[in-house]
Amino acid sequence: MKSINKFLLLSALACLFLLLSSAFANAQSPNIFYSDITSGPAVGGENSAGAYVTLYGNYFGSAPGSVTIGGVRATNYKLWGSSWLWYQKLTFQVPAGTPLGATSIKVTTASGISNTVPFTVRSGNIYCVSTSGSDGSSGNFPSCWKSITNAKSSMKAGDIAYIENGVTQSSIDNYNGSLAITSGGTATNPIAMVAYPGATATIGTTSVPYGVRTPAVSGNMDYWVFAGLTLRGLAAMDLLGNAGWRVIGNDFSCPLGSGQSACLHTDTNTNLFVYGNYVHNVGDQAGSIDKYYHAVYFTTNSNHVWLGWNEVAPNPYHSTTSGGCRAVQFYSTGGSDQFDLHVFNNRIHDAICDGINFSTVNPNNGTVEAYNNVVYHVGTGPDPSNGSSNYSCVVAGSSGSPTVPVKVYNNTFYDCGGQKTSDSGALAPYTSMKADNNIVYQLSGESFVNSNESTSLVSGTRNVWYGVSGAPSGTTGSLTSNPLLANPAGFAFGLQSGSPAIDVGINTAVTTDFLGVTRPQGAGYDVGAYESYSGSVTKPTCDLNRDGVINNQDVAVAVSQSLGETACTNADLDQDTLCTVVDVQRVINASMGLACRVGP
Repeated sequence: MKSINKFLLLSALACLFLLLSSAFANAQSPNIFYSDITSGPAVGGENSAGAYVTLYGNYFGSAPGSVTIGGVRATNYKLWGSSWLWYQKLTFQVPAGTPLGATSIKVTTASGISNTVPFTVRSGNIYCVSTSGSDGSSGNFPSCWKSITNAKSSMKAGDIAYIENGVTQSSIDNYNGSLAITSGGTATNPIAMVAYPGATATIGTTSVPYGVRTPAVSGNMDYWVFAGLTLRGLAAMDLLGNAGWRVIGNDFSCPLGSGQSACLHTDTNTNLFVYGNYVHNVGDQAGSIDKYYHAVYFTTNSNHVWLGWNEVAPNPYHSTTSGGCRAVQFYSTGGSDQFDLHVFNNRIHDAICDGINFSTVNPNNGTVEAYNNVVYHVGTGPDPSNGSSNYSCVVAGSSGSPTVPVKVYNNTFYDCGGQKTSDSGALAPYTSMKADNNIVYQLSGESFVNSNESTSLVSGTRNVWYGVSGAPSGTTGSLTSNPLLANPAGFAFGLQSGSPAIDVGINTAVTTDFLGVTRPQGAGYDVGAYESYSGSVTKPTCDLNRDGVINNQDVAVAVSQSLGETACTNADLDQDTLCTVVDVQRVINASMGLACRVGP
């Protein structure tokens, strides 16, 4: 028996060696997408060091390299290469003694040196909230507070609170919200509510009216960061009249939501950064399809918005009896047309109505664009019980007649408008739309442009139009051959070798692709959201909870992700973009001493 176990162990190690060798052959340098906080103290935190910072990106590898802040090496790496959505994250502490002032962060691994992201070392207090804490304590590590509401009420501009594992705020705080924000920070000293590295901390329940909200009262409620948290409610986050918020890496779900709102809803917000959130199961237990309820909704004069690297899946179980309507909506109810809107690097799927709806926009006042997005299986229908909708990948509309088009480029669209009616299709241009370098792959009976709109409103070049006939008349340089996607039926949209989409695109000034691969890799730019690349992204492992062993706890994590109870973040071992029983079985095998099988 010992010899058999030894053989299995050696086999597992050999497989791991081959896997790592493959991952680092022709390796891509690490790429930082964004950070949770962009400023913080270098003192006053745990271990007599400064703030914890989480970087999100790709090609970090699975073994720690190094992070530097203005040339000073970071300390206390809590996470390195952990899976998040389809990419990775790492967490470190700002070391004591890091000089005050504006600087930048970069990552170095055996594969190279990353790009940099800005960070400012500044003054401020660092607090913690723990299930074993006391609201009568100082709130500083290790004497944490007990409640999130006490942290919220005690914090001032520049302060950060880290919420430890198991902490919940489920009761109503005020204004029908589990956490009502009535104070604020400043541009240089924001207030941050952040999950402690690796922790699960929850605000709201699926039945409370609001999880986090800023109510319609006077006062400064600007410049907050909410990061790494689990947010729930009929509306999990509802922001009114704020500026400078960062909503980063949270898990949103609102299965009972309905009405003129959304799981993430903003009204009259500006300079808003919404990065890396997982928004799922939206209104799918509400009893009917609601035309007015959406997953992510920016309304009434919400301008200067950056929406990137999120996964938005309102109806992941393909419900056709209930659910929110659109995945992402911009609609200025009673206000002016919106502008300076940037939707990029998102994975959007399983929406009954539209994927991205720029309903009331005016690009004359500031760029309105969607790029590097992967949008699939949206516009499925049927019509909501309270009216019809559009059923498209991207909608562009305006109350006026802007002379500047909505820009749609380097996206991959698949199976858009399965409703197959005149208001269904990949693109719905009510105003001019410039489409470049997109792959539009439609199924039988679907259309490239909603027949209710004119194809002449769509201009642009070097798009792949495949699956049905008739590229939009206003486009040029169209390609109509099979783009040879990796496995579109299995929702894998990378380019196979020999794809006609490789090296034929124009330069749209997008420097990286959906995965963070540098563009271009070959003689020219590739069409679609993916740049063809012979390397590989670092694979997940069967140690899903990252405790150093593979056991029944990892199996429980895989089961939870396969059932949809938690986000499918790192249990997708067969890399088909889904967490299923196949992945669970692989973790079970590994827990019994077999190799951790990763990949198709």
